[in-house]
Amino acid sequence: MKTTVITTAGLGTRLLTATKASPKTLLPLYDMSFDRNTEPLLRPLIEIIFENLYDNGFRRFCFIVGTKNKKSILNHMLPDQEYIKLLKKRNNQFDKRFVKALQKFYKKFEKCEIKWISQNSPMGFGHALLASKKFVGDEPFLLHTGDAYFPNYSFLNDFIKSSQYDKKITATLLFQRKKSLEGFGIAQTKKRMPLDIVFHVAEKPKKPKSNLVILPIYILKPDIFKALEKTGLGHNNELQVTDAISTLLDWNHKITAYNFRNNKWFDIGTTKQYFYALNHSFKIATK
Repeated sequence: MKTTVITTAGLGTRLLTATKASPKTLLPLYDMSFDRNTEPLLRPLIEIIFENLYDNGFRRFCFIVGTKNKKSILNHMLPDQEYIKLLKKRNNQFDKRFVKALQKFYKKFEKCEIKWISQNSPMGFGHALLASKKFVGDEPFLLHTGDAYFPNYSFLNDFIKSSQYDKKITATLLFQRKKSLEGFGIAQTKKRMPLDIVFHVAEKPKKPKSNLVILPIYILKPDIFKALEKTGLGHNNELQVTDAISTLLDWNHKITAYNFRNNKWFDIGTTKQYFYALNHSFKIATK
């Protein structure tokens, strides 16, 4: 699997005023420095997501951005050799490690096929995904939201393998059992060894029918695009990926789920969750 779609077109209104000019996917988190004896680096979340997916073999990246936040995201992500030259001229020991980090990042970025797709106005997670249809083509792909922080991607290989267990599988969801279910898509599954088979999903239901929360990473086949085109607007009068998954279920497609168990992850869409993510990233970056 080489292709991934990363959605970053949201307005991030729950994190205002910090996200007025800069999207939440550019909010910084701590990351381990090359030199254990120095302070950790601060890196935007989108950079952390990109490098982790690159390190797991992905080489085709489609970024769905808003027209409002596109410029700031591109300014950070696109290689800037003039900035590297400026840091080198300063000949500062602190700048050297920043240069090393940026050069490593740029080298990976330049080895990839990158597509930027702008949305004039966000109309839901599903609407953002639908914009990537032409880029994705006919192969399975990974969908990753730009505001989800996963400190460790060691699960990803098994997650991908589980989606390939049966050629009939159209989509594989990542799920986790939670006590607090508000604001999440919810899945219901039945065990068919060795897989968890999804038989029902709902986007942010008022009365959840299970405690299985759908996490914001998916493995999908291009069938999802036809489902999105045939699915009506849902929660918040927007096109939702969860509703398109429900459409696939109505069409008798095979949907499976992979248990993320008790592993850590953070949705940085609120100030409280961003605080938790920042603290956790500092702990693991300074071990």
